[in-house]
Amino acid sequence: MSTTTNHPVGAPAPDPTAAPGPRPTGAAARRRGLRSLFARHTYLFAALLAALLLVANLVLQPSFSPTSQLAALAPLGIAAMASVPSIMSGRGGLDLSISPLMTLSALMYATQLQPAGLGGYVALPVLMVMGAAVGTVTGLLIVVGRLQPIVVTLAMFFVLTGTDLKLAPSPTTVAGTWMAGFAGSMGPVPGGLVALAVPAVLWLVFTRLTTYGGLLRSVGGNDVTAYTSGVPVGAVRVLAYALGGAMAAVGGLVLIGLASTAESGTSSAYTLIAIAAVALGGLPLAGGGGGIANAFVGAAAIYLLQSLLGVLQVSQTWLQVIYGALLIGAVLFGAIAAREPKEGR
Repeated sequence: MSTTTNHPVGAPAPDPTAAPGPRPTGAAARRRGLRSLFARHTYLFAALLAALLLVANLVLQPSFSPTSQLAALAPLGIAAMASVPSIMSGRGGLDLSISPLMTLSALMYATQLQPAGLGGYVALPVLMVMGAAVGTVTGLLIVVGRLQPIVVTLAMFFVLTGTDLKLAPSPTTVAGTWMAGFAGSMGPVPGGLVALAVPAVLWLVFTRLTTYGGLLRSVGGNDVTAYTSGVPVGAVRVLAYALGGAMAAVGGLVLIGLASTAESGTSSAYTLIAIAAVALGGLPLAGGGGGIANAFVGAAAIYLLQSLLGVLQVSQTWLQVIYGALLIGAVLFGAIAAREPKEGR
């Protein structure tokens, strides 16, 4: 029995030994490899930027102390990390209520827990449960009410900001607590590093020691496919907001440690800058990918940029412009790097 090959009449027969296409060599291959590296590790842009900014700060500030700098970085780092779970859950889950929730945690300690004799280490798990409860309410409103996350979290932002003002219309002094270690050292370890480690460990426990990490990525990547595969999409999303709330509560104690006060004026201090840190860190805002490493390196880059501009005495009016330009550059860089896998298919 004979076989025939279907190809257009009059056209030369395809050469079975021919290569499928030209392969990049030299500089083109190196560019493709570099783009592939940045596409796989989306935090690399922010990590390299943070490294350069750190070198610049060390050169210009001989007294640049790791302990004090980690302490000052901790609130922003925690706010950025707490924003990660909701974003990874998909549907545009930017949680705008993280910053006032951090302030609520600080005020609850100052006005409720410490006066009730719960000012010791037990305050940390109590406040984390409180933060998780607030996040659960936010998640349920989104999932059960089928509302847009941006609308619900904006509403929660206003609710929590008003609650903060009600709890403490004026700053409340909190002195002589164990949280003062966050501003210095806790034994041989910098306090800021301990503060950053608490939400990081919580995240790793949920995403590495259980199946939740894979479920969160599948829901954020494609919730329809996840649902048809039997994944409880609603429960995964609610837990994401609860996890972010628990992580944010740690930031409230760090705020007390740094300033020895709790005040409602910090309610909106980290709302936009935390989202900027997440975006700069290369976390996919569509959901389904990345992790807290993206948020941390983005926060570190922004903090080091603030420090450097302060040393150079750059006007605060230019600071926002620089943030915007930096974010646009990072997003464009990420988009260009992401094209490589698609073009290679």
